[in-house]
Amino acid sequence: MTSSPDPPQDIVQIRCPRLGHQIHFSYCRRENLGLPCSHIILCWHPYFAVEEYLRRELTEDEWRDAFDKPVKPKVLTLVELIEQAQKASGKG
Repeated sequence: MTSSPDPPQDIVQIRCPRLGHQIHFSYCRRENLGLPCSHIILCWHPYFAVEEYLRRELTEDEWRDAFDKPVKPKVLTLVELIEQAQKASGKG
């Protein structure tokens, strides 16, 4: 597409490899508890200068929290969510 330093408008959507359906950049930008998805650079780099944009927009701490921490395996995340739900319902 282009190497623009600004994200595309929300009319542009790409297929999310994690969710399996079409999404727009603004979702990816805040998907991770308000931080960008850890895959955002890989997914969006063909469409615009996403790393340049994020380095401009994020603080150093936000960058570190989003990209420099190891990503948990999906199974571990699911187990943690199940445990949280059980505790919340009083079954744990």
